Amino acid sequence: MERDTHSRESILEAMRHLTHGVYVLGTRRGRQSNAMTASWVMQTSERPPAVAVAIRQDRYTHDMVLESGTFALSILRDSQVKLAHHFSETSGEYHDKLQGVPYGLTPGGSPYLLDCLAYLDCRVIDTARAGDHTLLVGEVTAGETLANDYPLIYDPGEYEEALS
Repeated sequence: MERDTHSRESILEAMRHLTHGVYVLGTRRGRQSNAMTASWVMQTSERPPAVAVAIRQDRYTHDMVLESGTFALSILRDSQVKLAHHFSETSGEYHDKLQGVPYGLTPGGSPYLLDCLAYLDCRVIDTARAGDHTLLVGEVTAGETLANDYPLIYDPGEYEEALS
């Protein structure tokens, strides 16, 4: 049986083999803080230090980041799968996902998890439409390593469609 290598299913199956980490993206608009699990993140520049994150346009956090112009990425440890699920299960529009989770605020004002490997404080410097996502490029204005461990690597079998 010959496979159609141009089919959507074949392409998505092959793309599942791309490796990337799992993060919690936090942002703040006025007094309202929110966070979501993000997995489509990459470094884009060293000078200035910058990262890009893709957020689906229908996510509540999407507009909050665009309005605030800032976000933080908490880099999760390999043992924090349950925490990644926590931040992907419901919308911050209806539920305060940070309630009961120890967090601090970055110098830029975005929430980050106190129990993570490291965090990056970012200021949005560019955006681009990418299908049903917006690619947000953030200049990293501050960062701190909080633990020495292995990062959580995305496994599509654990998350299905919950992330990004």
